[in-house]
Amino acid sequence: MGEFLAIRTELLAAADMLEVLRDPRSLYWEWGIHSIEAVAKWLPKKGFKILPKFFDRDYKPGTVGDDADKLVTGVGGCYLTTPRGRTDQIPIWCSTALELPQFRKELRRILDGNVLDMSFEEEIKKDMEEAHGDSKYEIDKQSLEANNESLMNLADILTRLANCIDQVKIRRGKEGAMPCLFFEFYIPRET
Repeated sequence: MGEFLAIRTELLAAADMLEVLRDPRSLYWEWGIHSIEAVAKWLPKKGFKILPKFFDRDYKPGTVGDDADKLVTGVGGCYLTTPRGRTDQIPIWCSTALELPQFRKELRRILDGNVLDMSFEEEIKKDMEEAHGDSKYEIDKQSLEANNESLMNLADILTRLANCIDQVKIRRGKEGAMPCLFFEFYIPRET
């Protein structure tokens, strides 16, 4: 079991989303905590700006001050909240972040091909050793392929959600209704 993607919205917005997306099971995504922590550190080294913040459990919108942070806070794309039963704050991402062309470009880059390489696998092994001492994690081609697939699956889901925003806006605009769709998505990490 790993950490999963949570998507929450109000009922009418969910109905609009499901009209476009059809199968809610296609939105399921899960990845191991060590892979998530490693990708948060690894993606910036490969030129990614926004996605590393999504994976970083310690991201505090408005405090980083880099260009990506300014973009995210400029559209109200992320805020901090304390989930029920916890004492720490975690970042909750808003659908407005998926409207950023820069975010969509990063997702396309992941979907275009395998962005992770063996240095990513080494990052996971290092994180596991820091957390658990001697790690039995094997750095091999199969684990790299599995991690690339997991990252691509998430990019696919977030891209489908971004496209859903576009389609709902078009449909609602034609109906004369307010053309927006709001939902939140986040990784509800174990403490």
